[in-house]
Amino acid sequence: MSGETPGSIARERVSELEPLRPLSDAGLSDAGAWALLDAAPDGVVLVDEGGRILLVNRQTEELFGYDRGDLLGRSVDELLPERLRQIHRADRTRYRVEPHTRSMGAGMALLGRRADGGEFPVEISLSPITTDSGLRIVAAIRDVTARTELEAEARGVYEMFDAIGDGVFILDAETMHFTHVNQGAVDQVGYTRDELLTMTMLHIAPELDEARLRALLEPFESEESSSTTFTTTHRHRDGTDLPVEITLEVRRDDDGSPRSYITIVRDITERLEADRRLRQVETDLRVVEDRERIARDLHDNTIQRLFAAGLMLQAALSDADEEVAMRVGAVIDDLDDTIRELRSVIFGLHPRTRGLRSEILRIVSDERRVLGFEPQVRFNGLIDTVSDAIATQLTATLREALSNVTRHAHASSVQVVLECDDNVVLRVLDNGDGIHENAIEGNGTRNLTARASMLGGQCQRVARPNGGTMLEWMVPNTH
Repeated sequence: MSGETPGSIARERVSELEPLRPLSDAGLSDAGAWALLDAAPDGVVLVDEGGRILLVNRQTEELFGYDRGDLLGRSVDELLPERLRQIHRADRTRYRVEPHTRSMGAGMALLGRRADGGEFPVEISLSPITTDSGLRIVAAIRDVTARTELEAEARGVYEMFDAIGDGVFILDAETMHFTHVNQGAVDQVGYTRDELLTMTMLHIAPELDEARLRALLEPFESEESSSTTFTTTHRHRDGTDLPVEITLEVRRDDDGSPRSYITIVRDITERLEADRRLRQVETDLRVVEDRERIARDLHDNTIQRLFAAGLMLQAALSDADEEVAMRVGAVIDDLDDTIRELRSVIFGLHPRTRGLRSEILRIVSDERRVLGFEPQVRFNGLIDTVSDAIATQLTATLREALSNVTRHAHASSVQVVLECDDNVVLRVLDNGDGIHENAIEGNGTRNLTARASMLGGQCQRVARPNGGTMLEWMVPNTH
């Protein structure tokens, strides 16, 4: 640009506008044309093929903070951040080969650079002009800071919608088509966003038809309501149905008419399952209460009356002859059997709770059918605080001990005693044949001893003074 001055550049700039002379026929003078150019809301820059600035309007000065005299003759690249200038030079070279009206950097975020070094987002449209002096390019530059900020704010809102776990569907009040859906909506029904934006609620809610949907929205049309909540079903793309709770709200135009509806859709599968479990628990509780009442009545009334009847019959035996005594004795035996059976029924009516005590009672009840009689059980101490390690070995020991009584003892009664203090002690006492003098210790007895030993305890079988055998299994209550 050697030898050029702002004045010579300005004269060249005027000559470049010769093709615009038909504007004068519309009553515009040169001054009017320049005033029109300066009044344009966007920045306008005229450059030659080499990218040299030939003309700028007042809005360009406002956008970039330069005086137009400072810009004329300089490279248009100086209006860009330095990191983008090299790329822009390549873009200008390609544009020169095939010039046409278009947006610059379509799909790209373009930036301008002010005189003070500040950067701002811009939108640029390019138009070629052929003059006697060669190709000239008109660039219309618009500051899109406000629009970019609004778009960023909108993206933030959409990102917030996507972060919501519930489905959010926004639908147009007139067409009922979805205009926006969040990621939660996509996850709920399995369709893509693009697919959902071609659909309405009727496409995904099999329980709704157009008449019912319009009836649901009618209170919003008459301004009787601004929000409602209801339950329905959404059908997933794969055909499965999802129970949902929908909160529907309306957005209105200035005249009060609905503009769009916002539906917040929550999957209530877990809630319905929790309600079902709660109802089942309530039902079970009523059953338990009924069983407790029946067991209490049987124990407090029926068994006591049967027991009293048996005592009265026994008292009457002293005055009865032999035949009557036999019959009464048989009745007393039947009463004893009935009482034992009722006690078993009462035990079955009580709710089963987890713990060593209930497990011991269950094992004894199971063995009763094999033994032919009901063993007596006595507990002493905090039985259900015994550790799982001890409880596992103890219950196995009890089964083995009762099985031995069944096979070898020929007993008619068994007592099971469990004590829990510093030691856990299990005793099984029977009135059977006792320990034979030359009996050989079997595998069962060795197993019981091994179970105690692995817990630091011991097991022994001893003869009872009045006949029968006592098995004592004892381990420290520290495991």
